[in-house]
Amino acid sequence: MNAEHKLKIAILSDYNNFKNNIYSLIPLLPIKSVIFKFYDSIAETKSLVENEDIDIIILNKSSYTINEMNYLLNIDYKYKSGIYVIDSYFKYEQFFENHSKGFITVRRPLSINKFLEILKISIFGVLKKKKSKKDIDLIRTLEMAKSFLIMYENMFEDESHKYLEKIAMDNRTTIYNEANHIISKYLLEKENIKYECEN
Repeated sequence: MNAEHKLKIAILSDYNNFKNNIYSLIPLLPIKSVIFKFYDSIAETKSLVENEDIDIIILNKSSYTINEMNYLLNIDYKYKSGIYVIDSYFKYEQFFENHSKGFITVRRPLSINKFLEILKISIFGVLKKKKSKKDIDLIRTLEMAKSFLIMYENMFEDESHKYLEKIAMDNRTTIYNEANHIISKYLLEKENIKYECEN
């Protein structure tokens, strides 16, 4: 990413403390040129995805209607990344199952430190997608697997990636297969969702 390019992140959130805290993350991000833009309506999401100036979309609303959920699930993020934050009691498994469309789903309560690590995953994912568009499925699978390791194993972003590389080497398989197994494991154990991973 050249020095003139700024990473643009769109945020839809009705939590004022989240909006205030997001600026405190800027010095901790792996890229220094970051612009946050705040929006009010989920209906704007599709146009944001089609807008080349937006790299990542973050949705952290207190609640979503079924119509809003269905609307969001029909969006493919193409070469961008999305982060959906949902309530811990809310069982809408399609969000998790549709990670291949380009969004990471995480549950509240979510500390600002864990959110920072998940945001790093999205940033690295965006940069990789722009360089290697043919490997988008792999990148999206890695994003979701690493997010589970951060959420449930208290890893940092770099630790989660090294962990996936190590178990792939130990098992003499690919990092893609191991990421799929991680997703399957944590969806079943933590989210009570059956997910058929590829071998």
